[in-house]
Amino acid sequence: MNAKDDRDEGGPEGALRNEDPGESREAGPEAAAARGSSASEGARADDGASKAARVDDGAAREARREGVAEDDGAAEGEHDEEDDAAPEPPPRPRGPSMWDILRDSFFTFDRRTLGFTRILLGFFLLGDLFRRSWAWSDMFADIGVLPNHVNLWRPQGGGNFSIVNAFSTPGELWVLWAVIFATYVCLLIGWKTKLMQVLSLVFVTSMNGRVLLIENGGYVVHNLLLLWTCFLPLGDRFSVDALLASLKRSRERTADDLNDRSTLDDPRKPDAHVTVLGPVLLIQLAAIYFFNVVHKTGPAWKNGTAVHFVLYVDRMVTPIIADVRDYAPNFLILFMTRMVISFEAAIPVCLLSPLGRVWARRLTLVMMNLLHVGFGTTFVLGPFAWALCVFSTLLIGREDWEIAARTMRRVHRARVVLFDPRSPGAVLACRLLKRMDRFGLLTFEASDSAAHGLAARRPGGEAVEGAAALADIVSAIPLGPVVAWVLRLPLVRDAATAAMAAAHRRSLGRALGARIPERSEIAPPPAPLRLAGRKVLVALREVAVLVMFVGAINQAAVELWVIKNRWKVPHPEPTRVLAQKLRFLQGWFMFSPNPVMDDGTIVVDAVTVDGRHINPFTGEPPNFDLLHAKSFGYTQIWCDYFARIKLPANTSYRDAMKEYMYRYPDRTGRPEDAIVSGDVYWVKDWNPKWGSTESYGEEREKLFSFQNPKAQARAQAEPPPAPGAPAEPPSPAN
Repeated sequence: MNAKDDRDEGGPEGALRNEDPGESREAGPEAAAARGSSASEGARADDGASKAARVDDGAAREARREGVAEDDGAAEGEHDEEDDAAPEPPPRPRGPSMWDILRDSFFTFDRRTLGFTRILLGFFLLGDLFRRSWAWSDMFADIGVLPNHVNLWRPQGGGNFSIVNAFSTPGELWVLWAVIFATYVCLLIGWKTKLMQVLSLVFVTSMNGRVLLIENGGYVVHNLLLLWTCFLPLGDRFSVDALLASLKRSRERTADDLNDRSTLDDPRKPDAHVTVLGPVLLIQLAAIYFFNVVHKTGPAWKNGTAVHFVLYVDRMVTPIIADVRDYAPNFLILFMTRMVISFEAAIPVCLLSPLGRVWARRLTLVMMNLLHVGFGTTFVLGPFAWALCVFSTLLIGREDWEIAARTMRRVHRARVVLFDPRSPGAVLACRLLKRMDRFGLLTFEASDSAAHGLAARRPGGEAVEGAAALADIVSAIPLGPVVAWVLRLPLVRDAATAAMAAAHRRSLGRALGARIPERSEIAPPPAPLRLAGRKVLVALREVAVLVMFVGAINQAAVELWVIKNRWKVPHPEPTRVLAQKLRFLQGWFMFSPNPVMDDGTIVVDAVTVDGRHINPFTGEPPNFDLLHAKSFGYTQIWCDYFARIKLPANTSYRDAMKEYMYRYPDRTGRPEDAIVSGDVYWVKDWNPKWGSTESYGEEREKLFSFQNPKAQARAQAEPPPAPGAPAEPPSPAN
């Protein structure tokens, strides 16, 4: 059937086949039949009414008194029934109950939202893995700053769990990296989704808990993102799992089967997913922002100058911001500070408000992403900003998907897909296209003359084949136009057409195992025992959510300043384990009570065997000038490591730091870079005062000195340098 003939020309744009694709999927063929017969039924009803109006009531009553013929009596009885059964007014529609309002406001996620969140989560996890790759061996290997044997004998936290401790050498750790990468890719495409969610949770918490010297609030948000989404069915939409399940549930072989869209989605998994995790997740997100606001009690937040001081923290700020911060006018700084406070205060209110829920969630989505995209591009905060951006996508609702579908659906992209019913590859391609065609813009038609097994017909009746047909078909799929243009490029077009012809000519689909189903069928529903088992698993999942929520509340009560400074809340061992074993913490004090007013970093003045002074962490001579620094260019990992290793509580990890510096020539491949001795300093200064751009008050604190006996012995055994060559003796140990 031609797509142009099937379009309602008098209706609005997008009225292809006079039906909504989502409606046809939910109603099924029965609804389509009802729609098809509604006109004839209405005509018969009107005709019967006109006949009844012509009946003479008096004659009928007289006939009943005189005992007329049987057929007249039957007609008379029918008329009496019509008189007695007077039409009743239709019942007034009931409004939503209180439970309906609560359910839709707090307990419901759209499964399309969950699928979209899974895709963004996969990209986020892959980006985070590559972020760690630059310091992968430096942080986790036995040649790094904290070998696993040191971490096991001197645990940094309360015995936190990490499988990374089982991998020691760089080779082992890179194999682990490859496994984590494969897991994240599988999560991204939605293959074995639930298993990949659990594995991703284990990998993320293990990496974040391996070196607590680099942990910050972003790592905690990262852990919580993986924890709470682990209880959600992220693979029910837009996933390989959903595609395979749909192919298994419905086996199509004819054009009529392909045009029936009632079996696309599992009827037991509607778009609305109701779970107790809904309010739990809203409370978790609201707590992050609420307590960040409550704890910002310092004068810099009250007078609006906080952003000024943060922009001059060179160990955290990105190089681009460091170059432009001097030109930011004061009114802009004041505005950004007020905006941060306003957004953090408004987000909890919008999240938990049942009034105007749709627009409140949309406003929250906008505020969260504006806030955290700004943070993520301005500072090196690790996963903090981007994890909360992924979190925010869970707020997308059914109404937003309806707007997106109406906006993206374009009737002029409708196509008739012509396929060779004898080709297993063409039939399989059509079965896949049916499941990807969420806008209902594709109509399937069997054609023995379809070029290359698959062709297309445009609304005007023009038939296209090869890459042009493939590009037209892909354009009808959601987001298809983003990639369809590539198929229209000259070289790509010729290559794609040749590949389609070769695949059809050699029956590539059959060679790869594709088969035309023997008969059209729909899989029967699961057995009652299996359905009962699923209900038990759902109940256990909901209980697990509540248990973890209890642990989160208890952890917040013992960790948040505003609570623990007023009340002494007990921390039982079971809830402590739930919260701290995998670092599901609840301390929200970002830049509180005041923003960071000072700046500082580790500077190492090390002496090599040939007398040069070098900082083994930068590979350059030591630079003690912080007053004129324009961003140190560190990643979040090294920024936080330097800030933590200076603390007296972490002196037990400085021996591992020394060993890491001694291995400097192994990293450079230059024997002359062997370090004989050196001094480690914490260099700090104060950020510029309000109205100024010049830092002040630089200080230098010597943390410790070190000597490398092996390198000293080598230096003593080597001949003295030639006359006139610059050389300095090793600095004495303190």
